[in-house]
Amino acid sequence: METTQVIYTRSFSNFGRLQEAHILQYILTNDPQETLPFGVAIAMLRQNDRSTQFCRALFGWKEDACRLLAFLWENAVDPQTMPGLIEDLRRADLLPCWKEEK
Repeated sequence: METTQVIYTRSFSNFGRLQEAHILQYILTNDPQETLPFGVAIAMLRQNDRSTQFCRALFGWKEDACRLLAFLWENAVDPQTMPGLIEDLRRADLLPCWKEEK
């Protein structure tokens, strides 16, 4: 059974054409029945839109997932940026992430 826990949240204000109000949630998932049980996800919740954007990377170790969660939150990474960032970190051999879902 998968569990989901929002670890970090960032709220962004509406600045007209510069930025619309939204919330980023940085999420840790755990499914002990999977080969890669720990997931890191970012969900974007927009104030005027019920849809969410979501991206997730899967890990074998909780410490690796938590390290990435803190990095993503500190740098305000959004779901659109996460796939490219994950790929860059993997290519630089800085991230022991095995699978990515969009």
